Amino acid sequence: MPVPKLHGIIAPVVLPMTKSGGVDAPSLECHLQHLFAAGIHGLWMNGTTGEFHALDAEERAAAVRVAAETAAGRAPVVAHVGDAATGLAVRHARAAVAAGADQVSVIAPYFTEFTREELRDHYRRIADAVGFPIYAYHMPRLTKIGLTADCVLQLAQEGVLAGIKDSDGDLTWFRQLVRRAARTGVEFRCFTGDSSISDVSLLVGAAGATSSVANVTPRHLVAMYDAARAQDWVRVRRMQDRLEDLLEAMRLARRAPTLSSVVSTYKFVLATLGRIEADHAAAPLAPLDEDEKARLVSTVVPLVRELESAAHAKERGDDT
Repeated sequence: MPVPKLHGIIAPVVLPMTKSGGVDAPSLECHLQHLFAAGIHGLWMNGTTGEFHALDAEERAAAVRVAAETAAGRAPVVAHVGDAATGLAVRHARAAVAAGADQVSVIAPYFTEFTREELRDHYRRIADAVGFPIYAYHMPRLTKIGLTADCVLQLAQEGVLAGIKDSDGDLTWFRQLVRRAARTGVEFRCFTGDSSISDVSLLVGAAGATSSVANVTPRHLVAMYDAARAQDWVRVRRMQDRLEDLLEAMRLARRAPTLSSVVSTYKFVLATLGRIEADHAAAPLAPLDEDEKARLVSTVVPLVRELESAAHAKERGDDT
């Protein structure tokens, strides 16, 4: 199968759930249609914001299937297939491809520690199982071992890795990887998953961004990417500053801002905007309390509407 060359804003999709924790397929389709209408360049399914850790194999494949059917060739679907052992990740990868995924991504195996060679072999076996170069998902705070630039570049030169999504937020590491990859002569696409450095990552040569904020402000992110391609870095920085306003408002609205609570925040905002049916998340993640919801309604929701409205007006040429 031809493997798409990813670029632009790849939305790490929040997964709407039923009250029992299953995949809410109608809500997911509605959410994805909104993302496509906003011009996003791809979908990243079953990532951290997609609560992959709470899904069984069948649910993971179901989410990918809905995405592939909804995308209908309009943009590539990337399925994260990482797990704690190689055999499990291989099964997820094969199931994702069978469900319609165009590409797969893999976080380093977690829970226990592995050597560097074991880690490299993990990626080699998954790429071999699907028959094409895959993407590494770099988030060392969730794994016992992080990827080194040497490891990533070796696998790229072997034809194992096509690119990477770096969610560590270490811009020095990211920049060095982009520079070194360019020197190898091997095509290798780097994306950042840290919403606060999307602008800087584009400046240093990222192929795009996989910012979770794209779930709620996809038009704004797409417009920012277009500005970066046009080398309008003043506009890019201004748009990133507005995203920082949004990220700060979300942090201030929550009593205990954690990685997992971001999912609850996005789901509540999406449900309030009518893009998904409900804000159910997988247990043991607690629902937002009434005070948190009130703060999100009064601060975050209006800002999301403002940013998306401004980006839409710019698209139509109503705003100079």
